[in-house]
Amino acid sequence: MPYHYKPKNSNKPPVGAKANIINRSGLHHTQKARMLKHSHHHTKKHLEFMIGKMKQGHTFAQSHMSAMDKIGK
Repeated sequence: MPYHYKPKNSNKPPVGAKANIINRSGLHHTQKARMLKHSHHHTKKHLEFMIGKMKQGHTFAQSHMSAMDKIGK
């Protein structure tokens, strides 16, 4: 599935482990909302890495690029 493809259920929030990781992350509510949308395309490991980087002060784009380099999709 190409990255730019938007799944039909992308308007629904993710349930389960991904949502729990994001909601308990301590990020700002706007960052959480963006991460929830982002979670449809990426793995739990990718999201956890991004959250760690964002807590260190990196932007969403910076943490995403780092996660793609280190973890992948």
